[in-house]
Amino acid sequence: MQIFKIATAVRALSLAIVIPAVACSKKADDAVVVDTSAMGTPAATETALRVAEIKTGEGLNADKTLRDDTDDFGVRDTIYVAVRTEGAAATPAQLTAKWTYQDGQTVEESSQSISPTGTTNHEFHIQKATAWPAGNYKVEIMLNGVSAGSKDFEIK
Repeated sequence: MQIFKIATAVRALSLAIVIPAVACSKKADDAVVVDTSAMGTPAATETALRVAEIKTGEGLNADKTLRDDTDDFGVRDTIYVAVRTEGAAATPAQLTAKWTYQDGQTVEESSQSISPTGTTNHEFHIQKATAWPAGNYKVEIMLNGVSAGSKDFEIK
């Protein structure tokens, strides 16, 4: 009886070794070869264009970042929004800022045609010759007509 168990174990072990060896010995003739020489050098990985950050503030630096990041403004301030995009656009994209007053009334809307190829800063601003009405405002940023986010701010 003991010999029968040993023989069965040896057969099982043999099969465990033989089956993978046979499976791995398949001919390489079935391999698919792709000729990449006609494809050229691959470009840097392009990512889809997206709005990464929206900030409001006072004043701009030369690189279109905000000098003073804030969401509280005076009635005579110029209000800036800095928008950072990431990614690339194969064709020009439309970046839009829609500024609204607390009741949803549109204050101003403007657009820019952009063709970024990486991280890029953009800016919009609004100003008024007379005092702004105090209250809550919002700037909504849209990329190709789709909302990409918004930023609330207050004029006191």
